[in-house]
Amino acid sequence: MLKYIERLKAMDRLIQLKATGTTEEFARKLDISRSTLMEYIDVLRQMEAPLAFDRYRNSYYYIFPCKLKIGYEGKTLSETDLSEINKKNLQKFCEILKVR
Repeated sequence: MLKYIERLKAMDRLIQLKATGTTEEFARKLDISRSTLMEYIDVLRQMEAPLAFDRYRNSYYYIFPCKLKIGYEGKTLSETDLSEINKKNLQKFCEILKVR
């Protein structure tokens, strides 16, 4: 799964730079087959990426500015949340010390 996500991120970088080249070149840059590349491109389109191919530049590009985002976003914690987390971590630490 991690390799799949990293490949999508690499595709996004090349598309952002308009440096994909033809589908054959793009696939070579990602070290995958052309048919696998087309599957990835289909996934991007299913994710509603505004993807197009410029025949003049021989490169994929985004029709309007965007960026692929995969990951977690943090949540701002209240003082109460922080206290509760610290309390639980302290309890776990004490349990570890008791075991030894």
